[in-house]
Amino acid sequence: MEKIMKRSGLHLLLLLAFLLFVSACGSKASYEPRAVNPEIDACEVCNMSVAHEDFATQLIETDGTVHMFDDIGCMVKYLHGEGKDKEVGATYVRDFETLDWVPFEQAYHAYHPEFWTPMAYGVVSFETKEQAESYVEKEGKGEVLDYNGLEKVNWVMQGH
Repeated sequence: MEKIMKRSGLHLLLLLAFLLFVSACGSKASYEPRAVNPEIDACEVCNMSVAHEDFATQLIETDGTVHMFDDIGCMVKYLHGEGKDKEVGATYVRDFETLDWVPFEQAYHAYHPEFWTPMAYGVVSFETKEQAESYVEKEGKGEVLDYNGLEKVNWVMQGH
């Protein structure tokens, strides 16, 4: 009887291991954002230090390669230029207030050419529409844009 119990336990363990393996094979890859290290992280486009973490963005390729940017405008330029043929797993922007990473496609942005950003693109990102609206109201200028609305931004540095 003890032999049967051990064999059954082994079969159960093997079955569980197999199910775990099969479920892992079918699951979608996870592309978690990584922390900014201002000491070593430099923008992929302009090569400036990613010193203003509240404006940092990042792109993660499907192979796990992480590209950091100091301004959302640099990431957009990368996506339309050198990075257009990359296999992108995820893109993130930083919530200006909380510093939480937010998926680029889900974020809201306050935009005005005169808003200060590290590379002068004038786009400040937030997790919620209400945060972006509050920022625009506080600044007394600008507009709130979602991901699709960013198409109207002229991705040219406005100068500081």
